[in-house]
Amino acid sequence: MEYQIRQFSLYAEGILKHLTSGTVHSVYRRTINLTDGKQILSLQAEGSPLSPISLISGLSAEDMDALHIRSGDPVHFTGDGFTLPGSFEARDAAHHFTCANARRYDLKLSGPLDNTARLSLASAIRTALSYTSTGGFALLFSEKETETDDLSLILFAARNYILHCNELCLRRDYREAALTLSRLLGLGTGLTPSGDDFLCGVLAGLHLAGKDGHSFTQFLRSMIAARLSDTIDISAAFLSCALENQFSLPVNSLCRPLTPEEILSSFEEIGHSSGTDTLCGILWSLRHI
Repeated sequence: MEYQIRQFSLYAEGILKHLTSGTVHSVYRRTINLTDGKQILSLQAEGSPLSPISLISGLSAEDMDALHIRSGDPVHFTGDGFTLPGSFEARDAAHHFTCANARRYDLKLSGPLDNTARLSLASAIRTALSYTSTGGFALLFSEKETETDDLSLILFAARNYILHCNELCLRRDYREAALTLSRLLGLGTGLTPSGDDFLCGVLAGLHLAGKDGHSFTQFLRSMIAARLSDTIDISAAFLSCALENQFSLPVNSLCRPLTPEEILSSFEEIGHSSGTDTLCGILWSLRHI
């Protein structure tokens, strides 16, 4: 069977054309992750949010289940596509995916924003987070008072790291501030730990705020890059993208004026709380550096 990839990024295209062979890294209901042992690409169901490593197909979640793909299955890459094996039990033929007619997106984040746009975005994100009920780091950035007893151990630790980082930034001890915030790496559970999603947002926010050359940014980037092996593979892939200024389509959309409702709608489509955790990181950067 041949299938068409509908959407992917120029970043993913650059990875794909240099791969020859690999394996299926992991399989989820709407995602099949492919790897050559170093980099990861994600074959995703139609309607999934577009990330730098996404290959968005025209298949539904049910269609993807019907492929009978398993972790460890071999993958053959062809430069502009790839082939997954068919199921012996179901007597399926091999599954060929082509990107030849896919729509390509440049997901390199533009910016920085001018001061007026930056302040407007921070206000819109703050309002958007007040509407969400996803939990996660949004509880730490809610305008409503959250009691310490209501926080999980993960959020309690995260709040302490963030507050300590804020204090160090005020003292302009940017190296220690970056070291403190980098301790969020790998903190949390799920496909992408909340701490990693927050750090991706921080890196995006620093760029949008025009702080790429700031000492804090330089320290944080080097510390994250040195510790990518401390978190899970999928999350490390997204952080690697962020270090190259490559972000999801919802993050890129923040470069134009959006209402809080529009922001929340697009980010809540990203995982259980991954999108709002990322928004929290963006808001932190816009407000604190």
